[in-house]
Formats: sequence, C-alpha cells, structure tokens
Amino acid sequence: MAKIRVATTDDLPQILDLEKRNGVITNEDLYALFEIDNPNEKYKFLVAEDDGKIVGYSRIHLYKWNNSAYIITVLVDAKHRRRGIGTCLLNTMENFARKSKARVLMFDTSSDNTPALQLYFKNGFRICGYNDKSYINGKIALYLAKEL
Repeated sequence: MAKIRVATTDDLPQILDLEKRNGVITNEDLYALFEIDNPNEKYKFLVAEDDGKIVGYSRIHLYKWNNSAYIITVLVDAKHRRRGIGTCLLNTMENFARKSKARVLMFDTSSDNTPALQLYFKNGFRICGYNDKSYINGKIALYLAKEL
C-alpha cells in the first residue's frame, strides 16, 4: 500500500514526470507554491509513495477569507489506480482541512471525468454548481462540495 506524506520541492521532478506520463499539462510554476508565504492562503502538497516512487499526488489550498478548502489536484498514475490511493489522498486532505477548521471542502472537474466523479461521490461530495466557461476546450466544469 502506498504511503501518504507531505511533498517537498525535491519531489517536484517526479510529480511533473507523473503528470507528463498521465497526459496532464501543467501551466503553473509549482516550485513557486513552496516559496509563497501568504497569511490569507495556505497550500499543501501530498504525495503517495510506493517502493520509493511517487505514484500519486494531491494539492489543496486553504482560504482564510471564506474559511474553505479547495482541492486543486488529485492524480494517481494510471498503472496504480483502483487500489485506494486516490481515496487515501482525499482522506488526508479532508483531515488537513478539518484540522485547519475549514467549513467546506470543494473541488471541480470536467463533467466527463468519470473516475474523479466516482471518487468524490463515493466520499460524500455533492454537486453544488457548474461553469460552462472554465475550460478552454468547452467542457463543463462541475463543482462539488462536502460540508465539514
């Protein structure tokens, strides 16, 4: 079983490789998020490690202004899916949000991302909205939330 731990900047090359192998395009400077010190927003990266190799990661932001937590990413390598790694990452983020006194945990995904929707529905999330302008390719973003 994969071990979940807090990511460090040393993990970023493996995270970026994981994204590339799984067809994810990152348009952000992930290194910068480790250097930001913002009193109004906290960031947490988690990695799932199996035999010393990163097989998944997640990222969550905590927002002070509305006391919420927002999951930015959950990615598990295609070869390691359906083994509970996504659920472990999600549970760890939820526990972090609860300890941080967030009132709600939110996430968005495209309406055709069935694996993500199944994961979130299974873990108590419900659709709370949509945005038909969010994605460049015209896909509809579904917003999901779970009260904490």
